[in-house]
Amino acid sequence: MGPRSGRPLIAFALVLLGALALASPAQAISLAPETPRSPNAEAIATTYWVMLGIAAALIVAVNGALIAAALRFRARRSRRPGRAPSGRGRLRPALAALSVLAVAVFVFGVVMTAAVRDVDESGPEGLEAALAQTAQVGISGVPPPDPFAADAPQDPAETSPLEIDAIAQRWVWRFEYPGGEAGQGLFTYGELVVPVDTTVIVNVTSTDVSHSYWVPALGGQVQATPGSTSETWFKAEEEGRYAGNSTIFAGTGFPSLRSWVRVVSVSEYRSFLGDLGGELQEAQETVAEDEGEPEEAADESATSEEQTP
Repeated sequence: MGPRSGRPLIAFALVLLGALALASPAQAISLAPETPRSPNAEAIATTYWVMLGIAAALIVAVNGALIAAALRFRARRSRRPGRAPSGRGRLRPALAALSVLAVAVFVFGVVMTAAVRDVDESGPEGLEAALAQTAQVGISGVPPPDPFAADAPQDPAETSPLEIDAIAQRWVWRFEYPGGEAGQGLFTYGELVVPVDTTVIVNVTSTDVSHSYWVPALGGQVQATPGSTSETWFKAEEEGRYAGNSTIFAGTGFPSLRSWVRVVSVSEYRSFLGDLGGELQEAQETVAEDEGEPEEAADESATSEEQTP
């Protein structure tokens, strides 16, 4: 193969590199995860970058070894190609290095899994959640309280997590909040509102088919399965609005199954709950009035019929 035969391949490689360099951000594929805004999301992002680095190092090492072997043992004119002698211990160094790497990755995975599962305490700027709102979901670091224990605290715990129920159905998420008057639950659709610097436990379930709950900036993905409850947690470090995705195709309305988490200050969160309770109470009264109107109309009609000779 002459020197000119390789020019088309070099030209193609240059054109490809130029196209990649000029690609717009909207068309480029980002390898970076979303910026984490919760401790467990930070642990997940750290794990991602470490594993990506190990994979890249292995790819470089393997391909470098192949290139080195091809150059060293290639056939040349007037010269026989070199040979590598084989033996029992020839591959032991490589196997030992890979074994050490596998053990290190396993230990790292165990440590990071524990970091993701361990629930942090709410920070000093977070909401003072009542002890009754402490999650009893079996997540590491959140032991279920015993209200009958002799040393059970009587006042709300300042660092207790806030428990939210996330219920999926076709094609919307319903978020139920603790609090509210007796017989009146507080809930929103589509958007979950939580206070900043507060540990939030999310109990995820479904009323129909399997869905998934995932807010990348605030933690990992969990499954919403009918008849069972999955748990996740987060502690938002900054105020803002974070988008969530569902990665399980569940039917024709799947594109509309989206969720958001809006993180606000503690005072704004308390005002939100108060306004939400008032709105729900007003809606219930309106529904009750609408349901009572047909009965009143029927009573009036019956009375007029009785009075008619």
